[in-house]
Amino acid sequence: MTQLRYIIVLAFLIGMPLVGNAQTAVIVNKTVPQETMSEKDILDIYTLNRPRWDNGTRVTVFDLKREGKTKKAFYRHIEMDEDELRRIWLRKQFSGKAMPPKIVDTEEDVVDRVANTPGAIGYVSLNAARKNKDVKVVARIR
Repeated sequence: MTQLRYIIVLAFLIGMPLVGNAQTAVIVNKTVPQETMSEKDILDIYTLNRPRWDNGTRVTVFDLKREGKTKKAFYRHIEMDEDELRRIWLRKQFSGKAMPPKIVDTEEDVVDRVANTPGAIGYVSLNAARKNKDVKVVARIR
């Protein structure tokens, strides 16, 4: 029995680094001029305070509909909760200053929409981001 416990603990410890390496990626359309983005840059875009990229292209923001690890990691990174951000989006929409992000169902949808929309930004798991050459990773979130 002691040997079985040892094997279980060892298997758990070996598997831990794999779980710990799961990352969320902030992705943009390949036409976006930025190669990296800070937390503040991302927050400015997701609070709709930055409507255009440095090259003048309109920013199109995508957000995941469903709650999950990726969404939680992203919101934790920008230090806001979903309700707080939605209030900001609604306030800006009703004042006519900005349109809220487009909400999509899956990470695959985010990657596809960002890849096919000039100036687009979204967040997905790093694995999902790597599946399309028309998006680039500008930030990684643990």
